Amino acid sequence: MKNEKVLMKLMWAIALLPVLITLFVFSGLPPEIPMHWNIHGEIDAWYPKFPWAFMPPVIGIVITILATVLPKIDPKKENYDRFKRQYFIIRLILVAFFAVLQMVIISISMGAAFIKVDTIIKLMIGILFIVLGNLMPKFKQNYFVGIKTPWTLNNEAVWAKTHRHGGFVWFVAGFIMSVLAFLPGIGSAVVYFTVILIASIEPILFSWLQYRKQR
Repeated sequence: MKNEKVLMKLMWAIALLPVLITLFVFSGLPPEIPMHWNIHGEIDAWYPKFPWAFMPPVIGIVITILATVLPKIDPKKENYDRFKRQYFIIRLILVAFFAVLQMVIISISMGAAFIKVDTIIKLMIGILFIVLGNLMPKFKQNYFVGIKTPWTLNNEAVWAKTHRHGGFVWFVAGFIMSVLAFLPGIGSAVVYFTVILIASIEPILFSWLQYRKQR
């Protein structure tokens, strides 16, 4: 992958920038900050600003570290070179997800009540599904990324078919979720989480059926 070192620096910058911003505004944050919202988008849990104000960016940093280490210990580590670009995009979008989440939490903590957290988070997850759906068909067998079932890990053809199918399912699910993010009400939320459940389970069942066909 071209400019790999530059891209890695970019990812670390995205991971570390929220930490620096949080340190800069830390003294201006209230003693407790919002960390959980209910199905109506209302804050239902407050936590002490230390250490909770740093949790999302810390998660982003941990993801950056793990994503670098895990391929080195994967029994199928040689396959990562076959989808290096897709693997980097996954890492980047996950780190960006937590960076944006941190900015949302900090903004609300400092009085930006106009921000609709439920809409933003549901939209970000929908976009995440769309991106992963586009990348999935390029995934190669490994133990950390993708639809990892006993049947996909046992058979490379089943892995390929499952990820082509699963990629389509996740792309469609992500599109539906992105639309639902802007629709208020419990009904919309129920449909949203139902779509996530179906998109998570259906490709697993598909991999089992494909394995049976292969045998």
